[in-house]
This record gives sequence, structure tokens and C-alpha cells, in this order.
Amino acid sequence: MEIHQVRYFLAVTETRSFTRAAERCAVSQPALTAAIKKLEEELGGALLLRERGGAKLTALGQHVLPRFQRLHDETQAVQVIADNHRRLKQVPLRVGVLCTIGPARLVRALAAFRGEEPGVELEISVAMQAEILRRLEEAEVDVILTNLGVAVPDWCVVTPLYDERYVVVLPPGHRLEAREALRIEDLRGEPYLDRLACEMRESVTAACAARDIELYAAYRTEREDWVQSLVHAGLGFAFMPEHSVLLSEASRRPLVDPELQRTIALVRSGDRTPTAALQRFWDTLLARAARPEAQAGGHRPRERPPGSGVKASQR
Repeated sequence: MEIHQVRYFLAVTETRSFTRAAERCAVSQPALTAAIKKLEEELGGALLLRERGGAKLTALGQHVLPRFQRLHDETQAVQVIADNHRRLKQVPLRVGVLCTIGPARLVRALAAFRGEEPGVELEISVAMQAEILRRLEEAEVDVILTNLGVAVPDWCVVTPLYDERYVVVLPPGHRLEAREALRIEDLRGEPYLDRLACEMRESVTAACAARDIELYAAYRTEREDWVQSLVHAGLGFAFMPEHSVLLSEASRRPLVDPELQRTIALVRSGDRTPTAALQRFWDTLLARAARPEAQAGGHRPRERPPGSGVKASQR
């Protein structure tokens, strides 16, 4: 059974004429008649009868008509989806984002992508590192944004986007607000808000241990919005990536001793050829959100292909 046979059969049932059906389908009448006859042979019974008043459905034809109509409609729907993908119209693109990455640096790039490709529908999901990697591997997302300092499997294609330093976020009116930058020793004895979801947490702990500084965690939470709200309420300070701080009232100061930073990267699966929508998204973020030195020199950050053996931590 072939789709064109179904289409010819439906055309005859709608026009009640083999001649008019052939004209509608842009084929000769003998070709249309032969295709329907072959369909009837495959089904083991006649579907149509030629009568003086026009073609008429047999009992078998009446039974299969609704199913053939649904099959035809589904085929048309598949064609529309394929056409939309080719034209980047109403194409879904699923993006996984590490939960500790803030939107401040990325929103302009996303807005630019929307302006360039209005037919691509972005679906952004936020999760921990292990979860977004699982979704990428199982094709539940098309691309992820993550910290290059954590383990990224060798089947991934990785391109660094930008470096992001960590800052100290202080409550309004804090005694350290007058300083332009802070050392970790300056925070000794200060109430501390522990960001449990932070992948840089061990680096902060190690830096404190090296200087014999004990941080007292007044509150602990995995939620970034809660951390910022608690800081704003005066309940303590927090270490945060600079582009994750959204509250305009919050005082942020660079952490200069030690200086902590991470590299945010685009990651996709090397086992799947990127779609046109994904490639446009990839190129737009490289052009709009990449590290300034890459933009100024006109050079794109180098991709790490899958299986290269280069670990993300060796950037």
C-alpha cells in the first residue's frame, strides 16, 4: 500500500468520478485506475463500483474510508512539519541550562536570536548538571549551557562562550559596602548563605580552609532566587556568579583574593547532526554572548569535538 494509492481513492470518493479524480491528482485516468485496482488487490476486495450516477463505495470501501482519511491527514501533517523545519517556521528548539547560570548575560543573545529566527520556538529547562547531561544524551534537549569546569563526557561537542567571575553579594547597608573589592578574609565571622546547588561550592570551601576561615551558614538552599531574597532581607552574604545577581538593590563586590571564576560553554551531542535551527542558535550565541576577546578579534571559540580526550577542566 502506498500513499498515492490512498490519495487517488479519496479523490474518487470526493468527486465520484475517476475522470475528475485523475484531473485533481494530475495523473492520467488509466494510471489512477490501475493504482486503485492494485490497492483493491492488496486489500482483497473491491472498494469502488462504477455506476451510471458515478463511482460508489462498496461495503469494504465504506469501512476503510475513515481510516484512509486519517492516514492522509496525518501524512499531510507530517509534510507540514517537515516544511516548517526546512523553513525554520514553528520549529521547537529545546535548551537545557545549568541551574546556577543566571540569565543576565544571555537574554540579549536570546532576544537577538528571536529577532533573526522568529519561527524557532525556544523551550528552556533548568536543572542540575547530571540531569541536563542526561537529557542531552537521551535527546530530550538539543543543546545545553553549562560550566566547563565540571565533567563533560567525550561524546559532547563543547564551545566556550564566556568567563564569569564570582562576586560577594552583600545585604543593603552592610559595613563592607564601602570597599570596591573584597578578600575572603574580610568575610570572617559574617553570616553566610550557602548555595547548595553551586558547582563551585567545593572551590569556595577549599579557599576558606586554606586560610583557616570558617563560614557559618545561617541558611542553606538550592534555590537561587531564595538566596538573593535572603541576602536582600539582611540575613547574610552569598558568593554568586556575577551574571546571576538579578536584584538591583543588592550590593555586589568582586572577590579578588582568591579570585574565583568559571567558563560557561555551549554543549551539544556529537552523535547527532545539528539541525538548521540548532546551528543558527549556536552561531547566534557565539556572536552575541561569547567572551569579549573572541568578539573583538573576530575569532570564534574553538570547539572540542567528541572523542578528543580533552577534559573540560583542562581548558
